[in-house]
Amino acid sequence: MRKGGILLFLTAILFSPSRMLGQALPLGEWQSHFNYRSAQHVTDAGSRVYCSSYNGLFSVNTENGAIRVLSKADGFSNTGISAMGYQPSSRLLMLAYRNGTFDFAYLNEQSEHDQIETWDILNETQGLPADKAVRRIVFRQNLAYVATGFGVLVVDPQLRQVEETYRYIGPNGMQVAVSDLAFSEDSLFVMTPLGVLATAMRDDVNRQYFANWKSVNSPGSISGIAFFSGAIHASVSGKGIFRYEKGSWKLVYTSNNPSLHILDASDVLTVSTGNTILTLDPLYKPQTFSSLLFANVRSGIQKGSKAFWVADQKNGLITNQFSDIRVVTPAQGDTAISPRADSTVTDLNGIVWNRLPESLGGGIMVSNADGSRKKVLSTSIGTGSLPALKINSLALDQDGFIWFASAKGVGYFIPDGVLDAPRVDAILPVYGQRRLFNNEECTALAIEPGNRKWIGTRTGLYLFNADGTELIRKFTAADSPLPSDVIRALRFEPETGLLFADTPAGMVSYQSDARAPAESLARITIFPNPIRPGYSGNVGINGLTAQSTVKITDLAGRLVFETRSEGGLASWNLNDYTGRRARAGVYIVFVVSADGTQQQAGKLAIIN
Repeated sequence: MRKGGILLFLTAILFSPSRMLGQALPLGEWQSHFNYRSAQHVTDAGSRVYCSSYNGLFSVNTENGAIRVLSKADGFSNTGISAMGYQPSSRLLMLAYRNGTFDFAYLNEQSEHDQIETWDILNETQGLPADKAVRRIVFRQNLAYVATGFGVLVVDPQLRQVEETYRYIGPNGMQVAVSDLAFSEDSLFVMTPLGVLATAMRDDVNRQYFANWKSVNSPGSISGIAFFSGAIHASVSGKGIFRYEKGSWKLVYTSNNPSLHILDASDVLTVSTGNTILTLDPLYKPQTFSSLLFANVRSGIQKGSKAFWVADQKNGLITNQFSDIRVVTPAQGDTAISPRADSTVTDLNGIVWNRLPESLGGGIMVSNADGSRKKVLSTSIGTGSLPALKINSLALDQDGFIWFASAKGVGYFIPDGVLDAPRVDAILPVYGQRRLFNNEECTALAIEPGNRKWIGTRTGLYLFNADGTELIRKFTAADSPLPSDVIRALRFEPETGLLFADTPAGMVSYQSDARAPAESLARITIFPNPIRPGYSGNVGINGLTAQSTVKITDLAGRLVFETRSEGGLASWNLNDYTGRRARAGVYIVFVVSADGTQQQAGKLAIIN
């Protein structure tokens, strides 16, 4: 390569603003692809509003409408929020998940999380019901009152301990589920399947003793309770809003709407009627907000004198904060891998491979293009040797082999002459002196451009080398942003290097270090460049031809790292051959194509 060409390339690498063109995510990073339209809960957290959907979480800046999507990749422990509460004095956002885990997210002055601490007390405590989902979180005097399916927990968030448990508070000490709660000036009211119960909040009252809880006469089917204008109020389906005073209920607003539900209580009482938002002032004068966007309102808050934010299960987070009533929700893309493309594949000879459902006997059917010749591969030796008849996924790899994921592991076929051969047997890779995923259900397959195999199971996500004999990476819900260990489907995008993983708890994508190869080395990019202090990810060299050799040296010419590209991408973890992180300085990146006919070079700067 001419010296002038090298200098021109170095200048482009160091100074071109497009050097990261096409990079979807930093290498090794994750992104969630959840349904944010299925909004469930909304919480006021100062200058930002937090909203959770069925499996997603995001926040909105209430001044400019800027949206930030949040997930396990940002430090949160789980997906599937069942309740949220905010304590302004400590800037604590308390999140409860459907699996019983809590996150304590401490917010900064911009109402964005600085620190997240996870508390798994419900799963660590013996004798609790299987359903540990939290229904409501209300703060009072620095304590969090948590409504659950087995009663009320009184939690000290600072000490991470349960102060009291109001579990057996029903008639004769029966355990009751609590769906909502509210405080008056001197009492605690809780909603249960048996009706509303109340107890005094005096220090001399043992609230763990059922006899200190009194049943409150009900004016009808109560759908929500709240403390407003000096008294407890209840929404009663088909009747209206009632005020509780001196042991009796008084109708203060009449409505025959069956979907009437109290959302929030502050200076005004905010009520939903299903497709309308209603606010009542202390004199119960109504103000109505109507919009076709209100389809299935689940929760809401009043912020300021007239602004409301409501979580609608169909249309997402809705507000009138910015003059008109509008949806303020993250952009919605695909939230699942559908339709799946791994039921039928065509090999390099034009032979079609179909996985047969168990209802048709299972196995794999192989046929020519017009379907005139067919062969069914089964578990029988010589006619398939499949480890199981249940086949969940098929994939064509870079060598032309047909890989399958079954109920008892993975394997592959060499397809040449499959319809004519008198004997056809699957090849079952061996890893760790046993068949790969022996007797473990494998649910999905995806092949990278460099021919590595992604394998989804019911216990996590795995990356193996080309022949399935070497484990490269493993991800589970416990150690990664995967929302579930159960992988339902996989899809790999060669152009971006993104692996999409569909799980029962939602879909995520992972930025792999493999990508479709380029035809030439004309447009190589190094990213990020320069490496700034605190960066802990990998460096990517993109735009390579298949199996390119990449060498990284210091300015003195000493070799620091060498690798081959996975498809059109190579990566470096910034460690040298001794395992030590490379020192600050400028490094030379040399790239040579697999056949040696093309060469390219660039510079990489590390700033520590």
